[in-house]
Amino acid sequence: MELVKQNQQENIKRKLKTELEGLSKEEVIEKYMDLYENKIAQEDFILNISHDLRSPLSVILGILQCYKNEYDELKAEEHMNIVKRNCYKILKLINNIIDSTKLQQRHFKINRQNIDIINLIEWNISSIDKYAKIKNISLVFDTNVEECIVAVDISSFDRIIMNLISNAIKFSKENSCVFINTWKEEKYITISVKDEGIGIPQNEQKTIFNRFIQSTKNNRNEYSGSGIGLDLVFNLVKAHGGVVELTSTEGLGSEFRIKMPIVKVEDSMKKDKHSMDLSSKVDIFEVEFSDIYV
Repeated sequence: MELVKQNQQENIKRKLKTELEGLSKEEVIEKYMDLYENKIAQEDFILNISHDLRSPLSVILGILQCYKNEYDELKAEEHMNIVKRNCYKILKLINNIIDSTKLQQRHFKINRQNIDIINLIEWNISSIDKYAKIKNISLVFDTNVEECIVAVDISSFDRIIMNLISNAIKFSKENSCVFINTWKEEKYITISVKDEGIGIPQNEQKTIFNRFIQSTKNNRNEYSGSGIGLDLVFNLVKAHGGVVELTSTEGLGSEFRIKMPIVKVEDSMKKDKHSMDLSSKVDIFEVEFSDIYV
């Protein structure tokens, strides 16, 4: 194993040497700066992840320490829910890291199934609504078609929608709206999630889908998180042959648009409704929206 590793390192060195020999001094400096910035971004990413793991763990340990000293029966259920919610936060982060890494390395399997994507979106919105109401946010849905059959990986598509809407809710002010719109063209279906939140600075929009870089907006750290969810969305949509576009104005809100090709697979049963029962997905929603609670 060690010999294989050494051979791989030597091959990388030779490849880099060959590439550098053909570059000018300015190009070498530019490549070095790119590598340096990427290294810094990865270090920042590790720090963000460490913080995102430490915060819920500290809450859990704090409650456990209290019960080590004294059991409070009146607050037991409330404390149990707090512990569970913070466990979900940790699980969400770990799930996103694992799946994002699998997608980057092309080890993530997409199982396409023909389904009415409009019904699927409506089902997700109705299930998400209670989380939006925590901040008194209204979810507004509109579509130019009643049905659109597309072959998608259902669980992956659920996560795309949940990530975008949870992000919109998280970065929106109370008593605002999140608009979800779909429109069908001849060969594509476009899904838009638009919020009235804090927006994203222009200079950060190009890197918003990079899991190693998180928006620095808001000096009070009111909106925390590793930012890995958008990286996951980007790669899941890409795995379906689609693209994600961002339009944002700082202070006014953001709009994420997904454009996916309308394709179908053979030997797949057409489904008019979401096949999975809500009761079997409650934990999935609890995990995905664990950071919405205040």
